[in-house]
Amino acid sequence: MLIISKQQVEKLIDKLNEPARFDESRDELEKMLEIKSALLWRAADGIQPCCGTFCEIRTCLDSEVQVLQEALDALDKNDIPKASSLLRDYIKYLELLEQ
Repeated sequence: MLIISKQQVEKLIDKLNEPARFDESRDELEKMLEIKSALLWRAADGIQPCCGTFCEIRTCLDSEVQVLQEALDALDKNDIPKASSLLRDYIKYLELLEQ
């Protein structure tokens, strides 16, 4: 269920180091957050009652949404190093999910 790939996040981190591409980078991060938020909403509200697997999906999506939101908040504060660090953490999380 990985719609956002490790490679996409790596490219986004590279773009963050280019001030001229800040708006593009922010838009891309916001889109990633929207995707994961929509999936979380569907997992949380659309699937009832909770069965083991669905709870795990919700937990994973919730974690992804939280990290992406924190990275977006860091960008909004112009804290590029923090946003990059959070996105690197997100890549590690994606790698764990792939295993």
